[in-house]
Amino acid sequence: MLGKIITHVPNFLKRQLIYPHHSLLNLVIGKADFSGFEYKGSDHFLSYSSTEKLDSAVRTSDQHSRNGIAHLSTIEDLKSFVSHPSTTVNDILDIDIRLLPSEACAMCLEALLRMQNQSYDLLIRNAQNDLRNSIASGVDWPSHYIKLEHITKWHKFDVGSNLFYNNNNDYSWMKSEKFDLLVLTTAACANGLSIESLLRLAGYFGNFWERYEPKVYASVLRHINNQINKLSCVHLAQLAHVLSKLKYSQTFGFPQELRTEIHLLGSAIAIRLLSGKEILCSVDPTVAIRLLYDIRWALSYNQRVILFDSIYYNLTLNNVQWNLYTVAFLLLHSCKLMIYKPSVIKSCLAKISRKLRISDYHPSINQSQWINAILAALANYTVNFNGASGNCEEELQYFIKPPCRNHKNNTVSISKSIFIPYEVFTADWVQRLFSNICQHVTSQQIVDYNSLKCLAQITYSLSLFGHKADSLIEYFNDAMEKLNNDVSPNMSTSLATEFSQLQLYMNMAKCLLTPLSKNSNETEKLSVSSLPSDYWRFYYHCGFGLLQSNEINDPGISKKMINKRKTVNRLYHVFLKNSDLFKELDMDTFQCILYPNSDNSNVYFAG
Repeated sequence: MLGKIITHVPNFLKRQLIYPHHSLLNLVIGKADFSGFEYKGSDHFLSYSSTEKLDSAVRTSDQHSRNGIAHLSTIEDLKSFVSHPSTTVNDILDIDIRLLPSEACAMCLEALLRMQNQSYDLLIRNAQNDLRNSIASGVDWPSHYIKLEHITKWHKFDVGSNLFYNNNNDYSWMKSEKFDLLVLTTAACANGLSIESLLRLAGYFGNFWERYEPKVYASVLRHINNQINKLSCVHLAQLAHVLSKLKYSQTFGFPQELRTEIHLLGSAIAIRLLSGKEILCSVDPTVAIRLLYDIRWALSYNQRVILFDSIYYNLTLNNVQWNLYTVAFLLLHSCKLMIYKPSVIKSCLAKISRKLRISDYHPSINQSQWINAILAALANYTVNFNGASGNCEEELQYFIKPPCRNHKNNTVSISKSIFIPYEVFTADWVQRLFSNICQHVTSQQIVDYNSLKCLAQITYSLSLFGHKADSLIEYFNDAMEKLNNDVSPNMSTSLATEFSQLQLYMNMAKCLLTPLSKNSNETEKLSVSSLPSDYWRFYYHCGFGLLQSNEINDPGISKKMINKRKTVNRLYHVFLKNSDLFKELDMDTFQCILYPNSDNSNVYFAG
């Protein structure tokens, strides 16, 4: 029996799995009765049904008989034991899993690693309480809604790939030989696992594959590749997320055998999606769009657009799925994929129009917070701005806030060159919609800082679309004066800072729609540095005359000036070569040409 096991274990596992425990295997095999086992195919790994006995396979020391391990007789008993709240890490590690069936090994490994995750029910309960409190108090409830929706949708979906929430994957028990034995035994019998268990194993293994030979993880991925046609769209999304985390988390690349398996799996997923685009219509649109984003490295740009169109057109046919989370998720990931469609903007604006029509029948319901979140997401989409570079939840939280360059968070634009469809916002029905938004917002009473903040953000978002909301600006000034009079005697330093942030939104809204010059006041000039686009800030600085005096203190513009230096120098030499009239020309390192002996001393070239 020992010869059969050693013969059919892959060579690269023998050194780490079998030989160090040769004497222990002899001890177990000598005492075990194998009459209840069945051989599975040619692998000769042992398997049983959930009702078959494990007495001869589960061997533990005497100290664990008191914990109930000695009484395990079926797979169901083992499942109950490893999932019991009183079961500890050491209890699971002390189970001798070498002769257990493949699903039992995977069950022990999953139970062990799940102990590191925070309780799912506790996360949901806390998020629900936060959302209820925010709605009751009038605080920014969309942020809490996004958090709750994100946890509900992805916490169990990503089991395995998001394993260590405290970024500590260096527990002492993970360095023990018992844990190595559990991991390697489960990997060795991966061929006997179900699709779901195999995907979870791939997700778990992605957290610590570097501890073992690369061939171990490569063999797990190869088993998945052999069954790729059996995977549903949900399975493909889970697998693509695991592969995406692997590809973009490694700085120095992968060993050849592991890199080959990752690329083969990526190509297989891409072929599955392109050969039957309707598979993306069988799942929630957020799952489909994340699958497309995670597998982007295996697709060309045109292929991404084709698959995105399939997802978007299916979404347009299902009005029930157009909620705030879906809209924010769609806009964020299409922005990161550099896919910009005017029809997406029109659909979002149509949903705002529908929300306002409903509010006409229920005037007591304030829709300002919801409208603010949708307008902010559209503003981030149109200016191609991302205020966070963390996990998906953090990015969504920033994406439903108006784009504002924060010097502390080092916010950046997602891409360099995009097509911004501003002509969408000049349509008559869109301008009427903006007027209706202003009418709805001004009909709501400003009672505290949160409602005033919502008003300022809506005003700024509309200015990014080229709409000057004079009624909102006037309403803000009146409400600001009233609130200042009410709270000024007891205003704290933090509250004063928050009020200054509101004034920044209004100043940016004014400077976007009102020409600025060298004679503008210092407050308006300072607000320019918070605009989301590097190009906007550059041209405003040109108008202030700061470029000529080398007074620009903006890392984003400085970086762009360095990147553009070669292009501008090449243009400069072309001018000198083709005309003697340009010999007196002096060119800056960016897109500015100076004519010192001319009435119009500054001429600026657009990028």
